[in-house]
Amino acid sequence: MYRRAYFSKAMDSQTGRDTSTRRDGRSPDLKDLARYLARLAGEGHAFAAGQCHIQPLGGGFNNRIYEIDTGGGIYLVKVYPADRGQRQEREYAAMKRLSYLEAVPQAVTGDPWAEELNAPALVYEKLPGAPVKPTGMTGEDLNPLLEIMRAVHGISDPGDASLARPAGPVRPRDCLDFIDETTHALAASAAMNDPRFRETLGRARDLRRCLDMMDPRPGLWADCPPCLCHGDFRPANLIKAEPDRIGLVDWEHAGTMDPFFEVAGFFWHPECAGMEAGLREEAIGDYCERSADPHAFERMAVYQAILPVQWCVRILSLIEGYDRQPVQPWNEPRPQEALWDDLEEYIGLAAGSSGAPRRDPA
Repeated sequence: MYRRAYFSKAMDSQTGRDTSTRRDGRSPDLKDLARYLARLAGEGHAFAAGQCHIQPLGGGFNNRIYEIDTGGGIYLVKVYPADRGQRQEREYAAMKRLSYLEAVPQAVTGDPWAEELNAPALVYEKLPGAPVKPTGMTGEDLNPLLEIMRAVHGISDPGDASLARPAGPVRPRDCLDFIDETTHALAASAAMNDPRFRETLGRARDLRRCLDMMDPRPGLWADCPPCLCHGDFRPANLIKAEPDRIGLVDWEHAGTMDPFFEVAGFFWHPECAGMEAGLREEAIGDYCERSADPHAFERMAVYQAILPVQWCVRILSLIEGYDRQPVQPWNEPRPQEALWDDLEEYIGLAAGSSGAPRRDPA
């Protein structure tokens, strides 16, 4: 929910050579992958038998992904950092739990520790399609996407201990506590010596005080247990296959949280900044209208008021820690000045946010 590196972007490699580094200092190369696949073939995994073409692709903030073309199908091998085995467990469990959904990749096998790679690994079928561009999203894209989320959010019992772990807030108070704790830490940082940072943090604190005048109606969350959520629901994790098929990848952060926060968070994510406002409001309203929760609109409105302020604080935190970020070779960090631009945009959104959507009168 509160990961710092939302702005890094994966860069695909077409060189056939992997330049990424692992925490043990040794780079996983194609020979490592070939040995791993040979072991899987020996264990009876038919996809790995025979000749496979291996190509390194981009990755997430820390993960590395390889494409395996068997001639009869295309698979992906996701290699996690050595100390992130729990993420592999969550992603594998989520894919298994949601295997009945076409929008979720089909897991082939998971390895909590692949000796050949010296890291956790997961093999799954590659979904057809290409990454979604938020500025080009239409209602035809959002309708199937929200249907997927309704199906996922309808699972109150994940059925696996790794998926029962919290992935984000279960009520608005969690978001407000995060804002307060982060601003307190930022106020004690060396970044306060910068007048620009100090003045902007003051503006963010003013916006936070405005939230105190909002009635979060805590009673609305009294009988609403958290449910299964994706945990990193944003456009970068969407795959679109023509004409109207949407896939959702990167389930390593799956867990339980408030589904209304997850949906509101998608539309207030910086990656959705270029989305047409009317489309956003229509999609959020549609999700609420179809929800079984009688207070769906009210709960969504509370998060929509909080999220712009939360993003102000998150971006300030990114700016404060900009020089301390671990950046992998396949990632390109967002320029610091662009983060300042993002921050100004969210300050404006927070100042003018009404907390909609509203239910249409009967």
